[in-house]
Amino acid sequence: MNSVIDHPLRGPWIREASPMRPRSPVLLTALQQPRMAGLDALRALAVLLVIVNHLGMDWIGPVMVFDGSVGVELFFVISGFLITWLLLGEHEHHGRIALGAFYQRRIARLLPASLAYLLVGMGLLALRNQPIPWSAVVSTVFYSTNYYQAFTGAAAHYLSHCWSLAVEEQFYFIWPFLLAALLRRGHSPRVALAVSIPLVWSYKAVLIFGFGVGEVYLYRALETRMDQLAAGCLLAVLLKTPRWRRYFEQLARQRWPLPVLVAGLLLSTSLLRDTGVVADQQLYGFALETVLVCALLPLVLIKATGRGTTATLLNAPALVLIGQISYGMYLYHPFVVHPVRNAIVRLGGPPSLGILAAIAALVVVAWASFQWFEQPLRERLRPRQRRVNSDRPHPPRAGTHRPPTRSVPAARARPSPAT
Repeated sequence: MNSVIDHPLRGPWIREASPMRPRSPVLLTALQQPRMAGLDALRALAVLLVIVNHLGMDWIGPVMVFDGSVGVELFFVISGFLITWLLLGEHEHHGRIALGAFYQRRIARLLPASLAYLLVGMGLLALRNQPIPWSAVVSTVFYSTNYYQAFTGAAAHYLSHCWSLAVEEQFYFIWPFLLAALLRRGHSPRVALAVSIPLVWSYKAVLIFGFGVGEVYLYRALETRMDQLAAGCLLAVLLKTPRWRRYFEQLARQRWPLPVLVAGLLLSTSLLRDTGVVADQQLYGFALETVLVCALLPLVLIKATGRGTTATLLNAPALVLIGQISYGMYLYHPFVVHPVRNAIVRLGGPPSLGILAAIAALVVVAWASFQWFEQPLRERLRPRQRRVNSDRPHPPRAGTHRPPTRSVPAARARPSPAT
């Protein structure tokens, strides 16, 4: 798998590295792989946290291990990071961001599976003579499920989990336009993002302490969750500078950062969940966990691109596969995991076996959907012209990631796929 050597990045908001300093290309090499090694492992972790949590397993002893909200945070940060990285790359190579092509790629990425899930769910409810939640259907079609739930009490139905997809798409109705405008005027997106994140935290504090807004709204509204997406965007901007890449490369050479960051996430979820205090999770916990996830992401990229036990684990074929079909797994899991788990338990199997069987069945369903339905439609819907750093989903194959073995000129760098 080709990699690239470190090279100066152009732009009025990018600071050049000092020519007297030795440059390490490790993180840049990781970032410019066709498919960033380690990202699929993080996606797999995110979707498994959500699914296992929804199956009723969260605490193991005194530690909350399977916290679905951390999985959602991971998805938000990864999404903001990767899409911003790709948009910045497009601007560097072409001097502009083609917004029309960006949204066409988003449609190709999301529409096939989401439309199939929506229609199949309606069909199953009709066959069972159960009412179809038409208001929820309409809100899902227009990517407003988060606000629909925030104002109606978040009733449980097969579209309940689509709130997070709505948050992402609402953010991407705004951020690409804002980013393109900032770059066109020569302004730094770093400043705008760095200011927006503490503003969101301050706004949430006002809602909680000033107006007594509850968790149903705080957990789902765009303006209260956009700090996690913006943090991923800021990380992408920072990693365009050699200084920040060198900083993370120095951290990655130490043994302690990864275990400390993971322990910090577990400590936060164990101490700041189920306390009865809204601010504990919605304000303090989410702010802390966002910072930890942003610190974790580049370290995982570096470790996965290297060699050794950690790289082998992060590039394990099962994790890569789950990461590549994580969108379908997240989308379809209400239809699959509960019936399978319940069937295993009814047959006398332990709940843990039911969870494993449910995940295995979900992998099969999501892989089949990706391979035979989503991917063919994406090929038809995606923009025809080839762009540098365009969204080109790869079919899920075991062992996709391999550590780079050689460097090639930057002009031959291949694109990474968007989330």
